[in-house]
This record gives sequence, structure tokens and C-alpha cells, in this order.
Amino acid sequence: MNKTNSVMNESQLKSSELMRSLPFCVFDLETTGGNHKNDKIIEIGLVKIQNLEVVDQMSMMINPEMKIPEFIQKLTSISEDDVKGCAKIEDVIDEIVAFMGDSILVAHNTAFDVPFFNSVLRRLDRPELTNKSLCTNLMTKYLIPNLLNSNLNYMCRLFDIQHKKAHRALDDALATAELLIKFLRIFILKEVTKINHLYYPRNRYELDRVHFKEGTATEEIIEKFKEVSHPTLVTLKGENGVILSAIPCGGAKIEIELIQKRCKELPWKMVSINLYGDFIEPIIQLNGIINKLSSTERNEIVKFLWTHHLPKKKAPAKTAKEDAENQANLIDEEIADFIICHHLVPEQMIIFPLSSMHHKSQLIFRYPGHKKKLIQYINSKSSRLTANKLKKAYFHPALKDFVESYLAEEKSEKKSLFLFKKSFPMGKPDDFVAELDLFMAQKMNKSNNYPKEFI
Repeated sequence: MNKTNSVMNESQLKSSELMRSLPFCVFDLETTGGNHKNDKIIEIGLVKIQNLEVVDQMSMMINPEMKIPEFIQKLTSISEDDVKGCAKIEDVIDEIVAFMGDSILVAHNTAFDVPFFNSVLRRLDRPELTNKSLCTNLMTKYLIPNLLNSNLNYMCRLFDIQHKKAHRALDDALATAELLIKFLRIFILKEVTKINHLYYPRNRYELDRVHFKEGTATEEIIEKFKEVSHPTLVTLKGENGVILSAIPCGGAKIEIELIQKRCKELPWKMVSINLYGDFIEPIIQLNGIINKLSSTERNEIVKFLWTHHLPKKKAPAKTAKEDAENQANLIDEEIADFIICHHLVPEQMIIFPLSSMHHKSQLIFRYPGHKKKLIQYINSKSSRLTANKLKKAYFHPALKDFVESYLAEEKSEKKSLFLFKKSFPMGKPDDFVAELDLFMAQKMNKSNNYPKEFI
């Protein structure tokens, strides 16, 4: 995984020069509510960033000249006594605007903070802000796909940022500033060299994937792959996006040799490495594209999976006729009704009905926050399973036997998947939750530094 102390290449040096040249002003408002017409600012915190460092800060309590609602007082710990005798907004607005200057304005929710501040300026018959603005909340959602919780508290936990007083303006602004600096350093490693890419980073700089264009040295790809500590899918695409190979990887050294061989032999235009939380995910992704591979490549990949992931078992021998007669293959539902695996993002899980084991059928839950929703989902899907109303996911015959054997071994040895029949949570909900708690705790106790470390 990438670390910020790595030696930078030419593009990263150019990116670093850009990021260090940009002035940012991170700010946060605490208000009496969200109504632009009626509510008022009660506290503002501002933090200046230059050269990827915090260089100045300002914090003010503001007298709103109105009652602070009880729930706001509880949320912010700001009482009416705290703002008594404080300056009114019209008395300090010039100082605030001067502090912002022509910096790029940053907040963890600019959709609230910038319009609210502009509404205050309009009320005071002053010109609205014309600064460019960035939202670290939006950045978070672009950089970390499928993240279910992007609030500032959780982001601080993920990136080891100190955040002592949530919903206090200066503390929130300082935490947001540190998060922004981490993102800027990520953009340097991702070789961002255009300012507009900071505003629209979607499908460019996600932390769970990296793409190499034609001409990249095989050694560079292999070195990047060696940094990975999560299951991956390595995909090689040729002219017009034709998929030449797709290799699910679980961390075996022999996988490096196969990737190296494919990179040297195939006429690829792009190589992609995608990270996943569990090895079953790249297998499911492979099933979705396996028909696009040549028959030779398909057979080689499946043979590799058997040899290096189920070495104690043998792939069943099948005739071409048997394969042709079994193009529509369903995974044996006797193994389980549901499968739960760990998501790449900490504290998240993925669940599939086994008969619909396809990436479009997956659902992601936070755990334990979504425990009740998870049980409701299982009960709902169980009813549809009983009524045979779920859309089935078919596995290519070359891959089906491997997947069944892999799942059967996982069920017996309980390595990294939680497989269960629908009768378990329905009949013994307490026992089910206890087992699920244990399953999730096992992963959380292991080192999982994503997204702090990324590809």
C-alpha cells in the first residue's frame, strides 16, 4: 500500500508543487438551525492552509440575538450564556471575510456552510463569496467507493485524526483541515496535476484501484502489486477494451509470476488492480466477465485457482459435451442460503443470497450500526427465497465447481466467510447475532489499514 514517504516520480513532484502552491481556508459554522432566512451563526472556526500545513486559525463565538434551540445546545454544548456579551455577526463579518481572502474555501459539507454564510452576507447587504470551494465530504465519497458513513467523526477514526469536540466550529475546522491535507497528499501520490481534478475526482483517483497505461514497465506494475495486502482482481485489457485476462489474487507469491507472465505475453493497453475485502469478491467479478476471455485463458485461470487456492482438491474432469450441456449452472444451494464477507472499508460487510451471488445483488451494511436492518433484509430475502422469486445468478461451468468447493471449505473451516441457512437467524436470532459479532470482531482485530493505506 502507498505511504507518503515514498520516493516521488516526476509527475508526483509536479503534483506536489501544485498542491503546495494552493491557499485553502477551511471553515465550519455552528448555527441555531438550517433555515437560511431565520437562523443565525453562533460560532465560526477558520483554519488557513498553505504549503500543506496549517499556518493560521481563528475562532469566534457569535451572539445570534435569538434563542438557541435546546437540541442545538445539546449538540454543540453551546448555551445561551456562552454567547451573551459576544460580538454580533455584523461587527466581525469584515474580519472573517478578510481572513478568508481569496483562498479556496473548504468545509466537510460546503452545500450547507457556503450557502448559509452567503445568506448572512446578503442579509447584511454585502457581496456574496466568489471563492472556489471544495467539500471534503464529497471528496471522501469519490475517493472511497461504497463508503456508507462519511461523517467527520468516522473519517477521523479511519485516518487517525484527533477530533476532541465534535460540533464545535474550530475543532471541526481543524479536523477537516487535517483530512484535507491527507487528501492532498493522496492526490500527489495519484499524480493529480490539474486543479479542476480536485473538484471532480470521480472515476479518477479511487483508493481501491489503480490503472497502468500501455508503456508502463512490468516491473512497476509488479512492485505496485507487491504493496497490496488485500485480495485483488488484476485485469488486462487490449485494444477497444477487450478483456485479455482477469486474475483473482489472494496473496500467494506465485500470483506475481502469473501477472508478470501475462504482462509480458499479452498485447495489453491497460492493466488494472482492484482491491477487495475478501477473496470471494474477485471470484464473483471474474464470473461476470469470464465469457469474454478466450477459452485458453479461461481454462488457465481456473486451473490456477484450483492449484493455488484449493491444492488439496482436484478439479473434476469434464467432457466438452458436459460443459456444453451445462452452460446455465447454479451454485449448489445446499451449501448455504446466504453468504457474508468483510467489506474493504472497516466496519462494513457485504451480504449475498447464495443463489444470487452477483456483484449487482450484493448489499452493504455497517456493523453493528445496521444490525437491525441486516436482520430485516435477511428475513425479507428468505421469504423471496422460499417463494422462488429471487433472480438466479449463473456461474460458468469452468468456474462453478471451484466456487462450490471453495465455499464448502470455507463453511467447514470458517476462514473468512460467514455462510448460513435462512433458518438460522429466523429460528435462533440471538445465536445468529452472537456468531456474526464474533465473525466481525475477528476481522476488526486484524490489521486493516484501508483507506489510510491504499493502492
